[in-house]
Amino acid sequence: MDIQEKIYPADERGLTETSIVKRHSTFNFEKYYHKDKVASGALFICNDEYIAGGKLSFFLSREDSYQLFFPVTGRLDIVQNGKAFSIETGQVQVLNAGKGEVLEISNPYSNDLVNYLQIGLTTDLFLLRAGEMRFNFDFEKYPNQLTEIISSTKLPFKLSTGIFTPQEEITYQLQNPENKFFCFIIDGAFEVEGRRLHARDSLALWNVEQVKWSALSNHAIILILAHL
Repeated sequence: MDIQEKIYPADERGLTETSIVKRHSTFNFEKYYHKDKVASGALFICNDEYIAGGKLSFFLSREDSYQLFFPVTGRLDIVQNGKAFSIETGQVQVLNAGKGEVLEISNPYSNDLVNYLQIGLTTDLFLLRAGEMRFNFDFEKYPNQLTEIISSTKLPFKLSTGIFTPQEEITYQLQNPENKFFCFIIDGAFEVEGRRLHARDSLALWNVEQVKWSALSNHAIILILAHL
């Protein structure tokens, strides 16, 4: 079984910029389209977004999907069907977003930008309520270890992260051979299966059972998603 791959360089992402948001889209999103930016499998959104202080933006879900919100800096407030969620750095919130549903996303700080990642995966079955899908992590407490943030038999994906310094090669084992591997470099540089990746680059691999990688810089941060 031959390994297949797709690299998504940070400087080739789609850019949307207004007075409210600055969004870099790894995959095709809204008005941004490129034939080489089609996602694979259930994963269809990976947005690296900055929202201005005190501002509010809206997300329209075009698919029945899980939407993951990962603050990189600061705090994020989200309203879904009148219910409010506040997510801070060191937390990930997963929301069930039905097709046509709108989420209100706001920055609670008056003057500071908030940077967050939004990851979307299509689904045809919601098994958990939103209140059960906030996950905490502290990778500063466990440096040079991959921290599993989300791993539930009720969710069709696993999410891990970690902060690393250059060291020995690490092997990531996919538990389901049908899963696809996707990584996003939040900061620093890594070598993943022989591919050198820098901050905000992404790599997708499929037909793979394990992935070998190592950090190439100090304070390098990686986010890993295993999904169908």
